[in-house]
Amino acid sequence: MVYLRSILWAAGWRKVVMSINKYLEVELEIINVIAIILSPIIAVCITLWYQNYKSKQDAKYRLFLTLMAHRKRLVPTYDLVDSLNTIDVVFARNQSVIILWHEYYAMLCQKFDETNYEARSHKHLQLLSEMAKVLGYQKIQQIDIDKFYVPEAHGTIADYSYKIQTEFLRVLQNTSHFLVEPKDFPNTPQVNDSQNLKEK
Repeated sequence: MVYLRSILWAAGWRKVVMSINKYLEVELEIINVIAIILSPIIAVCITLWYQNYKSKQDAKYRLFLTLMAHRKRLVPTYDLVDSLNTIDVVFARNQSVIILWHEYYAMLCQKFDETNYEARSHKHLQLLSEMAKVLGYQKIQQIDIDKFYVPEAHGTIADYSYKIQTEFLRVLQNTSHFLVEPKDFPNTPQVNDSQNLKEK
């Protein structure tokens, strides 16, 4: 009798174990199907997120490098001005950069003179330094940013260009009209307009 009970008890446990196994197999199949469906979607989402993140970081790097390349120009280039005008968009999530940019912008809008030159230059260095920190250039200091190489030839060319433009403008402003006289060039046949009209 005890033996029969033990057999029935073992048979009952087998049924329970088999039903658990079947349940687990069904669950695993469902999980596999969900994984097959979701894995490409998740991969695409991660790829799109990374591309978006990378494009924003690349825009920050380009803007920063443009500002660094043109930081000590006597005459602001179009690239420099365009880069300054995009700081609000490119660094929108970096409030520290935005605050410094707005302070620097307020200084740029003031009339330039010797008194505000130092303050403007210092604010520009602070702005570039903060951008460097945001982009991970932790070892760059304001002293490094303040260094700038300009060959003497660039200054000479700029000076000549300014003198030429100034002189040309002076000539144009002091000249009421230009006298143009027709000249006969050798080896050029003379054409009589009246003969041409008669032939037509």
